[in-house]
Formats: sequence, structure tokens, C-alpha cells
Amino acid sequence: SSPIQLSFLRLPMAGLMKQASDMAASAASAVGDGVAAAQDRVNTSLEGNKMLSEGGAPMEAKVLTKAACHSAMEMDAVALGQLEAACKQFTEAAQLLEAQSSDPALMSANTEEETAEFAALAPKFRERTTKFEVALTAVKQSASPKAPEMSLAESDATKILVVKGKLADTGTQVKQVADQAMADVSNRMQGEKKE
Repeated sequence: SSPIQLSFLRLPMAGLMKQASDMAASAASAVGDGVAAAQDRVNTSLEGNKMLSEGGAPMEAKVLTKAACHSAMEMDAVALGQLEAACKQFTEAAQLLEAQSSDPALMSANTEEETAEFAALAPKFRERTTKFEVALTAVKQSASPKAPEMSLAESDATKILVVKGKLADTGTQVKQVADQAMADVSNRMQGEKKE
């Protein structure tokens, strides 16, 4: 009975060995594909560097031009999103101001001055909402221009120019604009408190 058990055990073991072998082959293939993809990216990156090195100032200017167009399109999308967010925020603030200045249950937490301030601010927030909505409608009605095509090598050349400090990426630009806007608002509010 021992040989039968061993034979019985060998069949599942052979199946497991086959599965393990297949899994190893699949993993090796995936690693090979990953290495090939990484090599393609290295080659493209090298092409971008070569493009800038051999093309000189005219090539750099061309890449900067294309990058500026792509950056403008990204900023367009960010601005549109910010306008939509501003409309929503001003609408919500106006509604809260109106409620806080007219609902007796909510007004019980206010001083008389706060209730008067909330009542005076509500229409100003509504007016600002309307101005943002007009701007948003105008922007949405006009079609954004198409940015020039950019090859993968040109895209890598753009990244090289960012690293060299000759170009700022859109994310950095958006953050700088937002940080400056927030600082301006903070300074304006501090100045109003002093008056």
C-alpha cells in the first residue's frame, strides 16, 4: 500500500511543480516586459536629451513653446475648476449669511452687530456669485485652443528643461499663484482689521 500512496502523492506534487514552474515563467516574462518598458523610457529620455543637445537654442525654444502651450491648457482647466469652486463657495456662503441673519434660532448666537453684518454681506456675496457665474459661462462658451502635438521625446525634453530650471511645471505655477493669492487675501484682511 505504500507505493500507491507515494504514487498518489506524486500526482498532486507534479501538478504543483507544474503550476510553480508556470508561475515562475509568467513572473519572468512580466519582469522582462518591465525591463523592456524601462529601457524604452530610458531610450526616449536619451532622445529628449539628445534632441536638446544637438538642436541647440532653436530646439530648446521649440520645446519651450510647446510646453508653454500645454501649460496654458492645464492652467485653463485649473482656472475653470477654480471658477466653478468659487461659484459654489460664494453661493453657500450667501445662503449661510442669509440664514444666520434671518433665522431667529440661528440669530440667537449673534450679537446685534454680527446680525447686521451678516445681513449686509449676504447680497454682496450673491453679487459676487453672479459675477463668477457670468465669467464661468463666458469661459465655457468659448472653445479652448488645441495645444501643438508633443512627442514623447519632446515631453522628456520638457522635463529636462524643468530640472534645469528653464521651465516651471504647471503644478508649481498653480501652487505659486494660489500661495500668492492666499497671502494677498490674508494681508488685505489684516489691513482691514487695523482700520
